[in-house]
Amino acid sequence: MLKKEILDASKRLIECLLVLIAIPIALIWDKVFIHFRWEFSAIFNAVFITTVVVYSIYSGATIFQSEKKDRAFEYLLSMPLTRMKIIIYKIFPRISILALMIIGLAIFSGFKISLTNVLPLIFLFLISAFISFIMSSVIMGFIGVFVVYIVFHFTSRILAFIALKHNILSDIATGSLLIHLISTFILLIPFGIAFWKTIKNLDVKPLKLQMQPYYCIAFPSLFAIIIFLVLFYNDYLSWFLTR
Repeated sequence: MLKKEILDASKRLIECLLVLIAIPIALIWDKVFIHFRWEFSAIFNAVFITTVVVYSIYSGATIFQSEKKDRAFEYLLSMPLTRMKIIIYKIFPRISILALMIIGLAIFSGFKISLTNVLPLIFLFLISAFISFIMSSVIMGFIGVFVVYIVFHFTSRILAFIALKHNILSDIATGSLLIHLISTFILLIPFGIAFWKTIKNLDVKPLKLQMQPYYCIAFPSLFAIIIFLVLFYNDYLSWFLTR
């Protein structure tokens, strides 16, 4: 199974690397039409960052694509592996490739990226994997991840605002990583629990009949976080505009 997952993760990487075609297209467009004199390094960095982001979402969102496409969950569940090993075999190749891409990103940027920059990429991969069960298509998966990431973004901002308001942090920069970590756990934990419970109780019934953990754990948690953001948003916006 591990060999199959490594091949599948590599296939996703190759598909995402097609984004790099944008580099020569951008250079030709600049030279022929707009004449902004874009530098190759600037274009490459922007496109490579986009590639890493796309891979982090795409590899997570398609983690069970072959089983959904071929209706092979029965075969997957019949393998002499614990559910935990199945998850490890599924996630390890994909997150390993993501780690290599992040290292490449660090090298190309002159090691100017920090853990605060890396954490959202890990978040995108994990949340994509966790909601892969409930999305009927890859496009819907991207939309779902986008919505959750917006919630993650504003959760980080509003938690930082609350911490500054109550003098828990002296400035945002010093507690940026901590705030991002808290926001990550707040969102990942309920979806991770729902994902694990679904895997743990998974059988050959249609997936749409096995989504109770998401309905009872993940979605109510997400809704509660959104309510929290709405309650503090006006105060945050007033503070942000007067900075």
